[in-house]
Amino acid sequence: MHRWLSRRPSLSPLASHASHAALPPLAALARARPGVVALVAAVALLVLAGAAPTARADGAPFDGPWDMTAVTETFTVQQWSAACGPPPVSGVARPAGTVMVLGEGGELVLGGGARALRTDRCLDPMPTLAPEAHSTDGKSWRTRCVTPQSDPRRAVVNTAYFATGPDAIAVAETGRYEFRIGGAHCVADVKRDASLRRVVAPAPAASAPAAAAPAETEVAPAAPPPAPKPDCAAPGDPARLEVRPSRKLLRIGDSFAFHALVLDAKGCPTATSIRWSIGALRFKDGREHVSQPLVDARGKVTVPAADFSAATFDVVATAAGHGARASVEVASPGDYEALLAQSGLDANGERDEPSVAILATGSIGASDARAEGDARRRRLVFMLVVGGLALALGILAVVGALRGREARRLERAAEERHAEKMREFERQKREREERHDAQMRAHLESVALAQQAAAAAAARGVESGPMFCPSCRREFASGSAFCPFDANRLVAVSGHEDLMGGPMGGICPTCRRGFNPGVRVCPHDGEELMPAAAVAAAPAAARGKICPTCGGRFDGTAAFCGKDGTQLVLLN
Repeated sequence: MHRWLSRRPSLSPLASHASHAALPPLAALARARPGVVALVAAVALLVLAGAAPTARADGAPFDGPWDMTAVTETFTVQQWSAACGPPPVSGVARPAGTVMVLGEGGELVLGGGARALRTDRCLDPMPTLAPEAHSTDGKSWRTRCVTPQSDPRRAVVNTAYFATGPDAIAVAETGRYEFRIGGAHCVADVKRDASLRRVVAPAPAASAPAAAAPAETEVAPAAPPPAPKPDCAAPGDPARLEVRPSRKLLRIGDSFAFHALVLDAKGCPTATSIRWSIGALRFKDGREHVSQPLVDARGKVTVPAADFSAATFDVVATAAGHGARASVEVASPGDYEALLAQSGLDANGERDEPSVAILATGSIGASDARAEGDARRRRLVFMLVVGGLALALGILAVVGALRGREARRLERAAEERHAEKMREFERQKREREERHDAQMRAHLESVALAQQAAAAAAARGVESGPMFCPSCRREFASGSAFCPFDANRLVAVSGHEDLMGGPMGGICPTCRRGFNPGVRVCPHDGEELMPAAAVAAAPAAARGKICPTCGGRFDGTAAFCGKDGTQLVLLN
């Protein structure tokens, strides 16, 4: 994955800025207050020192050279975009070779190659990928790694090492990479596998003895005497409670008998009574089920077959006031094999290591002194942890209050800007409505005057005869009141022969409206009028036109209604 990331183009400026600007509050505070970081780090170290188990000093049983197969990685691209660069390609992430395994504080370090591997880290060397959770029981190691929230290259990786035997280790890693770069969203899943086998040194070849050399008798070293068995004729006080196995995988409807022993300080079984019970039951589907698992007085657990689903619970063995727990996971028959392969359990679905509860200690004086010292140290650690948490919560509260105040100020400013824009919009809307109302009133008055003139002429029974336009000198039949080409009011030919022989009117080159002789400037646009012949006529429209006021239809060459002077529009 790291090679694929190195091939990818750099992030967009927006994503790069987001990845550096969106620092978490504690990180920003840490840069400004290094003393707080030192205090929190000291508290964490004390907690880890009190809670971590003592590392083995005699070395891990896995120390030595191991042959490691190649780490193969298989990518499954769910969705991809060119903005994320070329999609990942399956291949070999690490070549095969020999590594040196060393134990370190309960973890394994695999040295060799370009980069050392650790059981508390993930295989993926992505720089921003950091461990989030880790667990181990001495035979298996599980680690979950994630990238920070501020990183647009979101990744979640789960890595597991399993010691399948004294000379074999299996490695498996799964993960998902989800990138959001600009408007692109890219998702890919990955699976990595490898295995290790201990390197066994070949036995030295036996050299043939020389013919002349006398035969020597090789004396085998004496075997160490067996450890003396404790005398269990009279067991002592109960000191240790063991439950086997400590973990069990069952199918729905299965039964299984757990075994428990109460031992004294020498390891001899005692006759202390053991009481069995079922701990908290958690169904994986989140629903309630009537059927419940049962455990009898001998530790036999029965999982019901009806009205039951995949679940987890604890089997608790109680003796001398103390309890030891064994975890049980119930799976459906169809999921059993897959869960068994991923669980790290043996072929029977068990972890043979016992679950232990300490009932008493062997040496009273030394134990009391050690318990008192441990209690004092735990109290000190507890006080430091509580103080550190209180300080961190106080800092978070102050930062949250400051950010909340700034957010409220920005919100009020945004609301005021929005209100100002709405007032400006309402004012412009009122002005548009007032202008439209004035234009409609003027238009209706003009139409009414034209209709009144026509009605008066019809009442008098007078034929107006042919009409002409004083601007363009076109003639029209009676019945029209305005020139359809320049919207000038028409004049009857009869009685205006001198006007027809006189100078022509002018036409505005902007609005194409015509005016009577003597008018030099358009009152609408302020443009100087031009003769009708000097104004080029607009090309004839292929479709007809219609008057939006009276509904009259005209050909494509007309520009204005001949009845009321309204500008025509094209027919749909």
